[in-house]
Amino acid sequence: MNDRLLRERLAIHDRLCQFQSTFDGLDWQRMEGCLWEQLHVDYSSFRDEPPGLIKRADYIALRQAALSELKMQHNFSNLLVSVSGDNASAQCNYQIYRFRTANCQGETDFFHSYGRYFFDLSKREDEWRICRIRQELIANHGTPGLHRAVLARKD
Repeated sequence: MNDRLLRERLAIHDRLCQFQSTFDGLDWQRMEGCLWEQLHVDYSSFRDEPPGLIKRADYIALRQAALSELKMQHNFSNLLVSVSGDNASAQCNYQIYRFRTANCQGETDFFHSYGRYFFDLSKREDEWRICRIRQELIANHGTPGLHRAVLARKD
């Protein structure tokens, strides 16, 4: 692997780490720098929402409304990155741990999810940003109602 390709793959890894950490820190302003002005999202395996295009500001506002009252830890592993010029794709396994921030009482005060993410990224002006997100849910554990955007599912 040449140095340029290695640098690109590391930059994509760092962008995905930054994206995940914006959820954990509830840093919605910093999330803007991770996403293009418009992106295609597919969370249909996680909630009753058809895939489609969404403006960055709308995507962030929806996540903020659904998640701002939770403490979270987003982890990903087994990252595979493919780069072709100014376009890239990445996939990884994920574990998302969510906890109620107030009155934590027992096991019903969490909602965790496990699965795979698939990302497409584009590079403009020497900066990688996410332009497509697809989530492939394997399982949820806990109380779905903690995540305001999730309809109760039977896993």
